[in-house]
Amino acid sequence: MNFIRKITEEKNDVWVKKQFTRYGRGNYKNKAILEISKGAKRTIIKSTFEFAGEFAYELANSIEGKVQVTGGMISTKDLSLEVDFEFAGKKQFAGVKTFLIDMEMSKEEIQKLYDKFPSTLIFLTFKTEEGQLKTKVKSPKAAKPKKGETEPKADFCNFKTTNESIVEDLTFDVEKEFKKVKLIHTFEINDLEIPEEYKNDFAKARTHAIRKGKIIREITINEEKEEKEYKLEA
Repeated sequence: MNFIRKITEEKNDVWVKKQFTRYGRGNYKNKAILEISKGAKRTIIKSTFEFAGEFAYELANSIEGKVQVTGGMISTKDLSLEVDFEFAGKKQFAGVKTFLIDMEMSKEEIQKLYDKFPSTLIFLTFKTEEGQLKTKVKSPKAAKPKKGETEPKADFCNFKTTNESIVEDLTFDVEKEFKKVKLIHTFEINDLEIPEEYKNDFAKARTHAIRKGKIIREITINEEKEEKEYKLEA
């Protein structure tokens, strides 16, 4: 289940929590963008960075044996001391390190990365019989419209899949039939509830704070737009 749907159903977990630790109070537009196009044999899903981990974790379920995986992990920490394999290389800029991956991995090895490093940006590219995921390896920036356009594009992840349950999950509240649909979210955070034991520790306060507000979900099909609102508590 994707993190947007979990929020609407008030099912909070580490996947939901990691999406919001970067946000304070405010109105954050053009987040978690999805562009979904259904084909005769497969569906193409383009997205911003927020869904990269969920796509990789889900696609890994269809791995038999091992597949070639490329990509990277982005962190300010030295992750080479915390993994049980050798990185293919490392890049560094302004204190942010990108540890490169280029190796064969199993389902368990891929999913272990996300389970062990829930707060780390992990961007992977690989394919199975069920689909193909291509993800950029760079620190994500706020999505903005290009010159002459009114809306930003979802171009961080490109996920081709034959698994219709993934599509159904992402479009859980889309009531019309569609060949193409675009989903854009706005996060309105009005309050941060910080547990008493973390109020004097900025880093832990940011991690453990409960963000409260609402999510505005804009659904566009055939240039017709509608908005839905959901309570946000994460």
